[in-house]
Amino acid sequence: MDFSEFLKPYFNKKIKNYYVALSGGADSIVLLNELIKIQRDFDLNLTAIHINHNIQKDSKKWKDICADFCKKNEIKFIHRTLSRKNKSFSNLEKKLRDERYQIFEKIVKKNTILFMGHHLDDAVETFFLRILRGSGIEGLTSIPKERSLGKGKLIRPFLSLTKKDIILKAKKDSLKYVDDPSNKDNSFDRNYLRNIILPKIEKRWPSYRKNLHQLISNLYEANSLLIFQAEEDFNHVSIKKNTLSLNKFFHLPPLRQKNVFIFWINLNGLNQPNAKVINLFFEKFLTDDKTSKAKYIWGTPSKKGSVCITKTSREIKISELSAQNFGNAV
Repeated sequence: MDFSEFLKPYFNKKIKNYYVALSGGADSIVLLNELIKIQRDFDLNLTAIHINHNIQKDSKKWKDICADFCKKNEIKFIHRTLSRKNKSFSNLEKKLRDERYQIFEKIVKKNTILFMGHHLDDAVETFFLRILRGSGIEGLTSIPKERSLGKGKLIRPFLSLTKKDIILKAKKDSLKYVDDPSNKDNSFDRNYLRNIILPKIEKRWPSYRKNLHQLISNLYEANSLLIFQAEEDFNHVSIKKNTLSLNKFFHLPPLRQKNVFIFWINLNGLNQPNAKVINLFFEKFLTDDKTSKAKYIWGTPSKKGSVCITKTSREIKISELSAQNFGNAV
C-alpha cells in the first residue's frame, strides 16, 4: 500500500506551509515520515507541532522522541506544554482536546494545512461515543476528513486506514513511536470502547469497520443534503446572519424549522444545544406570546460559544451569551 497516495491530493502551489500534529504515536509518526519521503518532490515547507499534555510521567521523553525524529530528518519542530492547572479527571479528554486545538489555531495561518493522523478506528470509536451521547446526523458523521481550522485547514488523510494498517507501516519502515499507557485506562469512555466493547463486536462481526465506514459516508451525504436545504430555507427566512423573520420561519414545515435552527447556530459559530434544549425552544419559548421580549439561553457566560436568543413579535436574534444578557431568560 502506497501511503503517499493519500497525501498527494492536498499539495498545491497556493499552500505556503504544511504542518503535522506530531504526538509521537504510530499514526502521527507514519504520517510525518510519508511527508518527509515526498517533501522534495513537492517542495513542501514542512513543520511538526508537538503538544505535551503534561499528564503522563514520561511526557517529556515523548517530546524528546519527536524532537529527535525531526532533527534527524531536518524538519522544523514546534512544541508547546500545557499547564498542569485544572487537570481534574472530569471531562479530561475534552479539556485537553480544546487546549490542543486552541494552540493549533494560533499557529495555522491562511493558506496553510495541518495534517492529523486520525484513522478509521478513531472514526469508529467517535461514532459509537456519539451514538451513546444522543448525537444527531451531523455528529454521527464522526470525524471530518477536512474542515477549517482558524484561518487555515485541517486535513485527516488516513481516515480510511485502520490502526493495524498504520502499525504494519511503522514496522515496515522501522519507525520508533510512543505507546501511551493511558490508552489502557478503561475509566476513559473511548478506551472502554476500544479495549472492551469493540473487540467483542469485531469477534462477532469481523468486517464491522468497513461497514461502519460506509454508513458514516452515507450519513455524511445525508447531512450534506440537509445543509443544502437548510441554507436555501435560511436565505428565505433570514433578515441578517444573526436574525430571522418569525413570520417566514413559522411558514416552514416543522422539520425544516428545526433544520434551519441548527444551521443558524452553526453559521454564527455558537455551541449546539442538546435535544432537550431544542425541544423546549420549539415547544415553549417559540410559542409563548406572553412576553414581548423573551430570552432563551443555554450554557453560561463564562463558556465560549454559549447562546442567547431574544424574541420579539417579528423576529428572533441570536448572539453569544454574556453577563449582560444572562438575566430574565426562559
